[in-house]
Amino acid sequence: MRTDPVEGYAGSVRVSPLVLLLLLSTACVERRLMIRSEPPGAVVHVNGEEIGRTPTTWRFYHYGKILVETQQAGYEPESRVVHLKPPWYQYPVADFVSDVLVPSRIQDDHELELKLVALTPPEELDEAEIRRRLDELTLAAASFREKATVVPQPDGKQPKSPPDSEP
Repeated sequence: MRTDPVEGYAGSVRVSPLVLLLLLSTACVERRLMIRSEPPGAVVHVNGEEIGRTPTTWRFYHYGKILVETQQAGYEPESRVVHLKPPWYQYPVADFVSDVLVPSRIQDDHELELKLVALTPPEELDEAEIRRRLDELTLAAASFREKATVVPQPDGKQPKSPPDSEP
């Protein structure tokens, strides 16, 4: 028969370190975004911070929208908003179980594949083509001047028109 009240507490104190050890030995969810590009080697920025060159892995702590930007010489820079959606075990209540009570590490991997578009070289024009385009623009400007109407001023004087300049 138990009569000592301290004895009952001593048994629960022995269990407490075991529970504490169990809670401290649990792992958490490791969240990763693996970013690859074709061709590889593009510089990657996530939310404005450089994280490396593709292929690369970015560890994150919160789900939601992020801005992924890539740059590589000879290719158009790309910006993309990526929505990292949580798996079912990361919603409230279930996340406590997966983060605290599950005694092993859980990996939540997301992947992003990017196809970079090569830059097209600028169109090279010869001197004859440049002169032809200049003549077209000159004719269009002359036609515009002819169609322009002169608006009388409130004091009755006509505004001075700019002198025509010949090329």
